[in-house]
Amino acid sequence: MTDALVPTLIPSGFRPLDVSDDFVGLIGPLWFKVEGDKLRVGLPLEKRHGNPMGWAHGGLLVTVADMVMGAGSGHATGIRWPHPTVSLGTEFVRGARLGQWLEGTARIARRTLNFCFASCDLVCGGEIVLVASGVFKVPDVEKIPEALRARAMGKWGET
Repeated sequence: MTDALVPTLIPSGFRPLDVSDDFVGLIGPLWFKVEGDKLRVGLPLEKRHGNPMGWAHGGLLVTVADMVMGAGSGHATGIRWPHPTVSLGTEFVRGARLGQWLEGTARIARRTLNFCFASCDLVCGGEIVLVASGVFKVPDVEKIPEALRARAMGKWGET
């Protein structure tokens, strides 16, 4: 797959997900689209995302699922600041083919003052490739640096 094909894989209405995470920057950018109270997060699968067998690397899939649920937790809480992963469980269902769009939407089963309990399915080529669940820590707004606090508040897609 050439770099020229990447833009054609990104569905209409998706925008780059602005996260200040250097590790995620190595695989991304990730893309997002808000639909009501849901946050869709995806990634065009490029050659650099592949394993030696020519499929998306399992570590990439787990990273994307973690980001889907973490960003989804931030969308649910209205705090666009890292929601650290407390626990994460995944199951690989099938391979994700390179050259296709990979996407997930977080389902927030429960939110407490301190935690979001989330799950997601990653879908590629119309098939579920990974199922995941996790617990994410809701950040203490007072600990967000004051200079960044106003920008961090609100749901994804809000300016």
